[in-house]
Amino acid sequence: MKVFAHYFKSEETGNDYRWRTLLQFGSSWNVIGSVVMKNPGSAAPLKVVEDGDTINHLQSFDVDNTWYAFSADTTIRMIEQLFTAYYQSSLDGIVQVFNLMNVRDPNLERARIKHQQAVLPFSKTTDEDIRQLVAPVYLGWANLGQVPDFREDAERIFHVVKEEKDGNYLHEMFEDNLFYHPYYLMGQGKNRPKSQFLLNAFCQNTTSPKY
Repeated sequence: MKVFAHYFKSEETGNDYRWRTLLQFGSSWNVIGSVVMKNPGSAAPLKVVEDGDTINHLQSFDVDNTWYAFSADTTIRMIEQLFTAYYQSSLDGIVQVFNLMNVRDPNLERARIKHQQAVLPFSKTTDEDIRQLVAPVYLGWANLGQVPDFREDAERIFHVVKEEKDGNYLHEMFEDNLFYHPYYLMGQGKNRPKSQFLLNAFCQNTTSPKY
């Protein structure tokens, strides 16, 4: 797996941001799914991408910002497991990663405090991000979608995925959905009944999965 994303560190606030994250599996550049989570965690920038062929592919996603190669953290590994379960095979293509906020910090409460200082256009989800979603789309922002600062964006994304991106695994009412984070769904909570229900619901794209 290769990880690519945009990155910026603010000298004014000390905040750093990661957005438009792409996880490449195999050699294909076709988008095979998307996930929307809370915020970027510990995956770190490694270097600016300079390879011409790679840049050409990346610029088909966005030409306006510099692309960086990133490390993969545990959550990114869990996303790989999630989509491997969905496709029931090894992956070949791009899984897009979006977040309700783009402040990079593995501590969510600290990220929320930093986000209050964030005034940059890429500090949170944008309309362009939502337009870029490609099914299947897993929504895994946990409880952050209930927080007033993010509820409106979360509901907007929810309705787009439910109504336009074939998100039949989602219940009709926003409040009836679990939105488990991949780290919990595929990690520490994977053997719990609600996690198993949600995983099968996503993989089968239904609110009444068989398992």
